[in-house]
Amino acid sequence: MDDKLAALQELLGSYGRVAIGYSGGVDSTFLAAVCARTIPDDTLLVHLSSAFIASPERRSFARDAGRFGLPVTVLDTDPLAAPVIAANPIDRCYHCKLHGFARIAEEARRRGYPTVLEGSNADDADDYRPGMRAIRELGVRSPLMETGWRKDEERDLLRAWGYAVWDMPAGACLATRVPCGEPLTASKLELIRTCEDHLHELGLRQVRARLIDGVLRIEAAPEDLARLRDGTLPERAIAAFRTAGAAHVDPVVRPYRHGDMNG
Repeated sequence: MDDKLAALQELLGSYGRVAIGYSGGVDSTFLAAVCARTIPDDTLLVHLSSAFIASPERRSFARDAGRFGLPVTVLDTDPLAAPVIAANPIDRCYHCKLHGFARIAEEARRRGYPTVLEGSNADDADDYRPGMRAIRELGVRSPLMETGWRKDEERDLLRAWGYAVWDMPAGACLATRVPCGEPLTASKLELIRTCEDHLHELGLRQVRARLIDGVLRIEAAPEDLARLRDGTLPERAIAAFRTAGAAHVDPVVRPYRHGDMNG
């Protein structure tokens, strides 16, 4: 990876002053860590705080944002205020990225950082990601994708550099838990967050709480499924979900597959 890291550092050095859309996930943490080692005096981290961000990314941001020695700014944003996002169409990710990165770009340029970066990598090129169209339209750069980085390579270096995020399970915004065409609301997103947090407290790592036609359905990675008796939810989990506001809970836990509902 030495040659690949050198290529990334050379590309970063060619940008001038940059602002990173920093979520706290693996990709943006890796990008921030490399910038901190390469162009520390020319890097700004911009974090969008919204109801769409899952708890693991929130905790990672709170834990690591101050480690880089880089300036950090937090922008509160409400994607649901945009009717086209709240309607949750098939290209919702496009509108959401357009909304979010336009805010990041505006703040970055106001502060004298003309180039905006985001953390998509080479693995993402094979996924359905309508949000990448917004990234291109806004002129945002994707240096990890441009230099061919894979997530497992990022994890290896983050582990070597001492960042706990290196083994964070793959994440996605909470809106991906609701099928396209079903409207998004703040209460739905909070219910999903609460249920996933409870599953994490039970010791499960890679989970999704899907809200489909009013029914809460849980997915878990194979290693997590193996920890559940008969592949069903414990009664205490079902009770907790109902207390949180889930009217209907499917007790059967299904296998999680990356890419389902794009998250």
